[in-house]
Amino acid sequence: MNEKFHPSTIHQATIRRIEYIEITMQNQPVHTPSFSGYKKMLPSIVVLAALAACGGGSTGELTTATDLPTESTAKTNNPKAAGPAQNTSVVTEPTSPTAPSTTPEPSTPTSTSPPTDSTTAPTTDTSTGTSPPPTEPSAPTAPTAPVAVAKEAFSCATGAITCVEVAATSSQTQSSVPVTFGQPFKAKDWYPSSQGLTAKVDGVEIPLQADEIASHQDSSARFAVLSAQLNNMQSGQTRIINLYAAAKNSSNPTVPANPDWNIELEARVYDASGNVTGTLVALPQAQLKDEIAKNTSRRLHGSVASEYTVVTGFKNKTTGEVHPHLTARLHTRLHDGGNRIRTDVVLENTRTWTPNPANITYDLTIKRNGTVLHSQPKFTHYHHARWHKVVWTGGAEPAQRVRHHMPYFLSTRATWNYDLNLKVPETVLANEASRLISVRASQASLGPMGNVFLAPYFPGTGGRPEIGPIPRWTAQYLISQDDRIREVMLANADAAAAVPTHYRDEVTGQPVDVVTHPNITVRFGTSSPAVPKSSDTTIWSADTAHQGSFAYIPYLITGDAFYLDETIFWAAWNIAAVNPSYREGSKGLIKSNEVRAQAWALRSIGEAARALPDSHKLKSYFQARLVNNLNWYAEKYINSPTESSLGAIQHPDDPNETSPWQNDFMSIVFSQQAENLEPKASETLAWFSKFTVGRFMNDDNGFCAARAPGYYWFYRDSAGKLITTWKDLFARNYPTDVGTACSKLTIDGGYPTLSIGYAAYARGMLGATANAGVPNAKEGYDKWKAMTPLMDASLASDPTWAISPR
Repeated sequence: MNEKFHPSTIHQATIRRIEYIEITMQNQPVHTPSFSGYKKMLPSIVVLAALAACGGGSTGELTTATDLPTESTAKTNNPKAAGPAQNTSVVTEPTSPTAPSTTPEPSTPTSTSPPTDSTTAPTTDTSTGTSPPPTEPSAPTAPTAPVAVAKEAFSCATGAITCVEVAATSSQTQSSVPVTFGQPFKAKDWYPSSQGLTAKVDGVEIPLQADEIASHQDSSARFAVLSAQLNNMQSGQTRIINLYAAAKNSSNPTVPANPDWNIELEARVYDASGNVTGTLVALPQAQLKDEIAKNTSRRLHGSVASEYTVVTGFKNKTTGEVHPHLTARLHTRLHDGGNRIRTDVVLENTRTWTPNPANITYDLTIKRNGTVLHSQPKFTHYHHARWHKVVWTGGAEPAQRVRHHMPYFLSTRATWNYDLNLKVPETVLANEASRLISVRASQASLGPMGNVFLAPYFPGTGGRPEIGPIPRWTAQYLISQDDRIREVMLANADAAAAVPTHYRDEVTGQPVDVVTHPNITVRFGTSSPAVPKSSDTTIWSADTAHQGSFAYIPYLITGDAFYLDETIFWAAWNIAAVNPSYREGSKGLIKSNEVRAQAWALRSIGEAARALPDSHKLKSYFQARLVNNLNWYAEKYINSPTESSLGAIQHPDDPNETSPWQNDFMSIVFSQQAENLEPKASETLAWFSKFTVGRFMNDDNGFCAARAPGYYWFYRDSAGKLITTWKDLFARNYPTDVGTACSKLTIDGGYPTLSIGYAAYARGMLGATANAGVPNAKEGYDKWKAMTPLMDASLASDPTWAISPR
């Protein structure tokens, strides 16, 4: 490390401002990165330090000079390596959480955004360069409020595996209310190979079917998409559907050979001058009939719902020529004997091998028998991106909402154990919903390519609400199950589909995989075969180090194919984005990323491996890539004489340093793998936890927990040798505190009063590792919670890191 940039050489007040800028940026749900604007805030000599304090804005993979991002990745420690002292004479921190601002924020990067090949966000049409179309979409308004329904806690019947609550939100009685939702299961609760699953309401059995089953290692169900039929629901009525294991049975419901679906898609394509160059049409009725006749492409099938995925290209209405890139995938779900149909219309521009990938500017009309169901005004569909719109035909969409029994949901270990004792304030829920309306209005010209609350420039410095084990809004939903936050969560999952990280192999019909093409890359290194690249600009620039978990929980909640595909696409991109030589070809190793990027990429791969149904073509692919990576970590760290005996992970761009907060990210992700009994995850987690948990539990050995929420620490001595004792680690990084009793030290870094700093990351890590059975982690959690009591109120508003022991 260049000593002139060591924290001891930089004025504490300046560093204080730098770190506070980074941390408080996490309060900005719509973060429009402006690197040059950021630089104007600081003296030029401190810009390098600012990048350091914000993690460098690295794009993820740290390899050869040709692979390094152009933005500087230099970093610095803070004066005491654990964050600057909290000196309110320098910067005044908020002492209690506030609801997110309702003021609309910039929705797309401005001209001051970093000059990359994919970050320009033109105010005019990105493909044509023309002014926005004359028929702009009107500003979104709040939807008509549904009938209010109670949201009290509910309980399952005795003997039930779990239950869900369905509430009617219509103002009138509904004779037929089909509901489809995702449901995770604890291991050993239900064995689909030998048992059936039944549903009862008030002791009376109702029609139920289970599809898309994913299994635990012992063959019990891990997850299923469930569809139940409710009848004659009164306005505002709630019903509890209890689920039971039962004798296995089978049914073979009939599906109309030629349902009255008759969906038509029509897109007018525009050139760079704004002129219509052609009209594209897709008429998929014949394909649906063929799939029904042959029982192909069927995803759901039972007495309540049958769903088929119809994939069709677009043809020029005049010439009959097929468009080379634009494709529709229609997830077509038949209810009520095939008379009422839900169609999730997905538009994709995702082809991997077709030459000349490009943005496509068009408007779209969805019709049925000539009647318009939905019109999407002219917008620019980005290359390697997708979007969707759900329409209902043959009857209205059932007016209902589903709530899961969240204690059971979390007990399945499908995700981390979020603290259900927290209560998200009503002001936060209301303001998030209000902001969604404002943001949709401000991003209307982007159409379905809008970024909603996501940061379009992923490598930008500073935290934001999508970065964490799960995004802020997803954690808020798990705790509250509030319909407004559900909409926010799904809107941001939809926004992630607009990021140009979606590569579908035209031959396999699936997202690209590195077994079929061991030397493919869609980001770093040289691809063989070559992947055609687009020179068209988008508002996005993606990286692995700053990605969120966008679609996994939305899939577990809804069971919708769109969100499962999103989960797959992101996992596939995380693997294929790595330089083929560094990932060792088909092994799909992610080790060349920086530490935080390794954590989030591994999370993504694990999500796909567990969510995919057992029958899916890519199930074994993601399972094998997950195991490959877990084996690599075990071999790399466990019992290695060249690694830290304290369990610290070397920071990739400096052999003398480690980053405690990025170590925490790794422990959080490995805790999830360990809880799901993934091979060697527990053993490797135990190695990581020597450091992540140990730094909170070694006061008696010379390392005070008050300094545990560190940023960058030296973990080698001045001679370059690995430090082997907690006492020496403390002295190396906190020399002025040596000799002071731990009980006399106060926490002077990491923002212990807030839910958005290193102290909060550590709280989440300790909760996660406790749930994975790490020794002393529960004690560490209790100790750190007692040391950071003011954080609790902040976590209620932003529970991103509110993982608690089970």
